Amino acid sequence: MKRYTVDHTVNSLCFSDDQNIFKISISQMLINEFFEMCQSSLPNETGGIITGNYTENYTCANITEVLKAPSDSKSGPTWFFRGTFGMKKKLDMLWKEKRQYYIGEWHYHPNSSSNLSYQDINQMNAISNNDSYKCPEPILLIIGGNSNSWEYSAYVFPKGEKFVRLHVKS
Repeated sequence: MKRYTVDHTVNSLCFSDDQNIFKISISQMLINEFFEMCQSSLPNETGGIITGNYTENYTCANITEVLKAPSDSKSGPTWFFRGTFGMKKKLDMLWKEKRQYYIGEWHYHPNSSSNLSYQDINQMNAISNNDSYKCPEPILLIIGGNSNSWEYSAYVFPKGEKFVRLHVKS
């Protein structure tokens, strides 16, 4: 797994699969927000929801907001359960005011790899197959490491198919 340092000269990061079918764009400012939330959660995992929109031709998901763990979330050094308190209200407000919507989940593996776990795969497959999420291709962004050396991985979970790992594009 490649380790990353924060590069404040880069405006955004772009992720894509090998065939350029799935693409994600996220600003460096939001990456920095992720890192701050992760650092403040140590030694425990944390996570939340990512929201955004898609380009006009639906070729790229733009992550525009990071929602932190709701107050009813639970976590430990090697596990995280995202709560739901206040999420519906927040997502409804984001849709009404900014035309942003749920596009996936994020979480943090403290002092560890950003590789996804069996539990991550099961959770994201359940989300992609749950019509109430209205998101048949949810994104999972996992942050690993710590302030000395961050790493991140991104995945897409198309409904009824195997997950797709995305890579940072230069």
